[in-house]
Amino acid sequence: MANCVDMKEGDRFVCENCGLELQVVKTCSCIAGEEVVCSVPLQCCGKDMVKK
Repeated sequence: MANCVDMKEGDRFVCENCGLELQVVKTCSCIAGEEVVCSVPLQCCGKDMVKK
């Protein structure tokens, strides 16, 4: 599962169903463990995208 708090600049994620690829250009400002943190997984075609 890919949450933006775990993504680093340059990481690439792909949808194994349709082939859509996304590249992280700028990291998010959330900090893991804090109350306000991104918690929705990166999804496409109803499935989690995977790091390439």
